[in-house]
Amino acid sequence: MQENFKVLGRRVKYLRMDRGISQTNMAEMLGLSQTNLSNMEGGRTAITTQNLFKMQEIMNCRMADFFVDFDEKVAQDDNASEAPATKQAIELEDAVKILKLLKAVDIKGL
Repeated sequence: MQENFKVLGRRVKYLRMDRGISQTNMAEMLGLSQTNLSNMEGGRTAITTQNLFKMQEIMNCRMADFFVDFDEKVAQDDNASEAPATKQAIELEDAVKILKLLKAVDIKGL
């Protein structure tokens, strides 16, 4: 069951980002905290049907869009790539951590 939460959360995140909506703005429109939405997108918290219907309205999408197999499409796109290196997605939270670490590093001579 937990894996289903993760898959649905990734799909919500994909649709939100595809529409250019920040996590903070989406959380405000849903009446949730940004942390709560982050937990939903990460599969750590279940998404209620009420919130799913609100998300559908906010993102102007079909309910079926939340259940399209994006993971399979990404895998097909990766396999179709002729580049020798494999693509890897960086989660937003990981990017923020990287930026914080870079900011904390004192680089001499720059």
